[in-house]
Amino acid sequence: MKSLRTFSLFTSSFLLCVGLSAAADLESAKRAYEQKDYATALKESTPLAEQGNADAQVLLGRMYLMGQGVLKDTDQAMKWFKVSAAQGNGDAQFLLGSLYLLPQKDIPEGVRWLRLSAEQGNQDAQYLLGKTYIQGLQGIPRDPVQAEMWLCLAAKNNLDFYQNELRVAEAQITPDQITKGKTLAAAWKPKATATPTAKTATQQAQKN
Repeated sequence: MKSLRTFSLFTSSFLLCVGLSAAADLESAKRAYEQKDYATALKESTPLAEQGNADAQVLLGRMYLMGQGVLKDTDQAMKWFKVSAAQGNGDAQFLLGSLYLLPQKDIPEGVRWLRLSAEQGNQDAQYLLGKTYIQGLQGIPRDPVQAEMWLCLAAKNNLDFYQNELRVAEAQITPDQITKGKTLAAAWKPKATATPTAKTATQQAQKN
C-alpha cells in the first residue's frame, strides 16, 4: 500500500512538472512568434501541437496559414485549426470558419464553426457571423434578426469599425428586426467553451 501511495505521488508530481514545462514552452513559443523569430516558434510549438495542446495547434496553424517559418500551406493550417477547434479553442474555430467562408469552400460548415467561436465571445467571429447573415450566402439564408444580434454583440465595446458596420447593416433592415435582434443580444450569455458534438468531432478527425 505504501508503495502504491509513493507511486501515485510520484506520478502526480511528474504530470505536474510536465504540465508546467509545456506551459513554459508555449509561452516561449508565443514570445518568439511575437518577436518574429518564427524558426524558434515553430521548433517549440510543433511538439506541443503534436501532443494535443490546443493553443500550440492554433499557433502552428497560423504559421502555416501565413507562411511564417514554413512554406505557406493552407491545408496544413486547416489541419491544425480543426484539431484545436474540436477541443473548443475559440480562436481556432474563428480561423477555421473564416477559411471555409472566404473561398466559399463550405459556407454552412464555416458558419457552424464561427457560431461556436462567437458563442464564446470572440468579437471577430461575431462580426463575421453577423455579416454572413445580413448578406445571405450559399446554403445560409439571409436572417436580419440574427445579423443584428451578432453585430450588436461585436459592437458592444464601441470600437468604431464594428459600430460602423452595425449602422450599415441596420440601414438594410426594418425597425422591428432591429428590435428583435437587440433583444436577443441583451439576453445573450457567453459560453465558457463551445465544442462540436461527438459525431461532428469524429467527422472532422476523419477529414484530416
